[in-house]
Amino acid sequence: MKPDYKQSIINLTASLVNHYGVTPLHPTLPKLDEVLKKNYDHIAVVLMDGLGTNLFEPHLSERSVLRTHLKDTLTSVYPSTTVAATTALLTGKTPYESGYLGWFQYFPDEDIHYQVFMNNDYYDDSKTIPEGFFQKHFTQTNFLEQVAEKRNDVETRRFFPGKIESGGYETVEEGFLRLLKFQQSKDKTLSYLYIVEPDLTEHTNGTLSIATKDVVRLLDENLKVYKDKMGRNTLVILTADHGLTDVIPINLFDYHDLTSTFRALPANEPRMTNFFIKPDKREYFMRFFNEHFSDSFDLYTKREFLTRRLLGTGEKHPNVDLTLGDFIAVAKDKYFFKLSDKKKHVAHHAGMTPDEMEVPLVLIDKPGKE
Repeated sequence: MKPDYKQSIINLTASLVNHYGVTPLHPTLPKLDEVLKKNYDHIAVVLMDGLGTNLFEPHLSERSVLRTHLKDTLTSVYPSTTVAATTALLTGKTPYESGYLGWFQYFPDEDIHYQVFMNNDYYDDSKTIPEGFFQKHFTQTNFLEQVAEKRNDVETRRFFPGKIESGGYETVEEGFLRLLKFQQSKDKTLSYLYIVEPDLTEHTNGTLSIATKDVVRLLDENLKVYKDKMGRNTLVILTADHGLTDVIPINLFDYHDLTSTFRALPANEPRMTNFFIKPDKREYFMRFFNEHFSDSFDLYTKREFLTRRLLGTGEKHPNVDLTLGDFIAVAKDKYFFKLSDKKKHVAHHAGMTPDEMEVPLVLIDKPGKE
C-alpha cells in the first residue's frame, strides 16, 4: 500500500497551518478544512505513536472515544516509521523534503550510522558524533514555530514525555493534564502532545496481545477524561505516525553470500533496509538477494526507488542523495531483517502493508457558546 500524499498526515498539517495563514507545501484535507472553519480558540494535535487503525476494532468497543470520533483514515508517509512520520506531521514536509528517512541513516563521509533521535551510532556506541551533526543535517521548522511567527495572538506549546525531553510529563494522564492547564491559561492556543504508546508495547508484545489491548484502552480512557474536562471552543485533532504489523525476524548476517558484498553495514530500518554494495558486486548482490528474499521484499535500485516517489515530492533534501543506499529493500510481507541483538521485536513498521500505513483522523470538539 503506497502513501497517498493527498490523504496523509502531511495533508493534516497542511490544513492546520493554512488555517492560521501559513502557506502549506501540500494539498489540505477538505474534511478537516471544513471543521477548522468553526475558528476554535484552542486546537491540540495529539499523536499516539503506532496507533494504526488496525488496532481499533480488535481492542476498542464501538462506544470508545477513539472509535466514536473517528472521521477518516489517512496514510502515513513512507517510510512508515517514527523518525520520518513524526517529522512529516510536525513540519508538513514529505521525507523527500525533510531528509528524515529512517531510524538510523548512513553518512559515508563520516562513516556513521546515525541514530537520528538518539545522536549516536547504531552499531558502535563508542563512535564520536561530530559537534553540531544533528543541526547540520536535520534542522527543520515545525508547525508550532511556523504559526507562532505568523500569529502573535496564538500561544504555542509542545508536550513530550520525560523519557524524551527533560522536564516532560511522566504519565499520559499528566500529559493531558498539562495540555488542559495550558489551554485554560491562555486565550488562544495551538498545542502538540506526543505519546509514545502504543508503539512501545506493540514492539515487544505484538499488535493483538493483551498488553497492547490494555494500553490502547488506557489511552482511550485518558482521552475521555481530557474530553470531559476540556474547555469550550476547543478542537482535538488526533492521529498516529504509523501502525505496526506482527513480524518474523530474518538474521541477515547469516547470509554470508550477501554480507560479503557490503561496503558498509545496512541502514535505515529493518523493514525498509538500505544496502551499500561494492561496485563490482552489485549484480551478485541483486541475484542472491532475490533468490533468498523476493517473496518477502521488493528490491529497488536507488534510481528505481526514487522514481516511484515513495518518499513524496517537493524540494529534495541533501540527505536523500547522501544517505540512501545503492539498493533499498521494502518489506511486503511479515518478515524483517534483524540488524541488531539490542531489542526483541514482535511487531514492527516501515513496510507498506495496510497495518503499517493506515492511521486515524480522530476529531473531538467542544463548540463555543451560542
